Amino acid sequence: MKISLSAHSNNLFRSVRIVCCNILLLLLLPSAFAAEIPTVSPGKEVRITAPKTGKTFLLYVPVDYTDKRPFPVIFYYHGYRGTATTGMFRQITKGKGFIIVGMNYATDDYYKGHLPPTKTAPEKAFFNEVVALVSARLNIARDYIFMGGYSQGGYSTTVLGEQLLEQLAGFLILGAGRRDVDMNPPPTELIRGHPVFYGAGELDDPHYQRAKRAAQLYTEWGADVTFEGWPDETHSLSPKWLTKTKMRGWLIAYGPMRQIESGFEKAQIAEKDNRFGEAFTLYTQIGEILPDTELCQKAEKLATRLRTQAETQFDRLKKAADENPYAVMVKALEAFRNKYTGSIFEEHAVQLLNELLNAKADALEAQAREAEAEKNYARALQLYELYLTYFPEAERYPEVQKHVKTLKNKTGTK
Repeated sequence: MKISLSAHSNNLFRSVRIVCCNILLLLLLPSAFAAEIPTVSPGKEVRITAPKTGKTFLLYVPVDYTDKRPFPVIFYYHGYRGTATTGMFRQITKGKGFIIVGMNYATDDYYKGHLPPTKTAPEKAFFNEVVALVSARLNIARDYIFMGGYSQGGYSTTVLGEQLLEQLAGFLILGAGRRDVDMNPPPTELIRGHPVFYGAGELDDPHYQRAKRAAQLYTEWGADVTFEGWPDETHSLSPKWLTKTKMRGWLIAYGPMRQIESGFEKAQIAEKDNRFGEAFTLYTQIGEILPDTELCQKAEKLATRLRTQAETQFDRLKKAADENPYAVMVKALEAFRNKYTGSIFEEHAVQLLNELLNAKADALEAQAREAEAEKNYARALQLYELYLTYFPEAERYPEVQKHVKTLKNKTGTK
């Protein structure tokens, strides 16, 4: 008997221990998942593991980042036997204006510098996965994604970049030439006009001559090439190297400036077509990109004009709400909402529409409640049915629906 009790106690103890362990595991799981999705914030760098490929990358968020507008992105590939880094482009951009992604390589072939153009599938899959992961966390400008790298990273850019031309706004090939030199040129229709920045130290043997040759080839193929030779620099760049490059200006010219020009043109077309919400949002975003430039200042003024116009119109609608029939106000507010779709003024219109709808629904419910209190159930149910037919989006709809079912059961009404 004692043995039986002892066995029972041991089994019970094991069961309790298993349950406790399972509970502890469940409590710890959210923390584990949270660790895989680090918080991103302006001026900070985080390391993220891509779940599909299992590879890690670094994500740097610029100090001036705001989710109110899309930011251009630079994908940077490290040199031979290195690891993911954002350091070079953090220095070049002064930590502003660009989201920077420090990439590792997805395969040993690329990590070891073999760079076979026929084995890029894993690298492209990793790149595309990272684009998706970053865009889920940050507001990125999909049309302004750049790819670059130094040394092996530059050579790999000529392989991966040429195969991803349709997704990229430009290359930055530094301390490197072209992997295939003059063989297997990229598609003519894609490389034509494509921005390419080449840079190398003038004492960097053999990469300087390779860089000059590659820049010449890209030019012959129709790319928009900028070449920069850095005096007195070898393959190991000195701290003075940053004073010898105009790469930041190149990035701004082909990134934010083109983003501003394209956005301004889209905003003007939208305004001309009476899509004022889209125009207002675009003007507002543009005004924040490079505030000291003339086009951004012009965009800010136009955004202010549209804001004033929208606020004036909305104030008139609010004042008219108590003086006009519900149907008239709904029509007017919907017209205003459609004009300002995609802006904060659309939200204002939707909020006022909801307020009017709920006020109308509440008034009808009050009439039904009054009829019900007077035991005029036929009239009450008639009013409740009108409520359920015309106000399915009202806040109290579920409660009214439940009440009608109860009332029907009470009165024996089908």
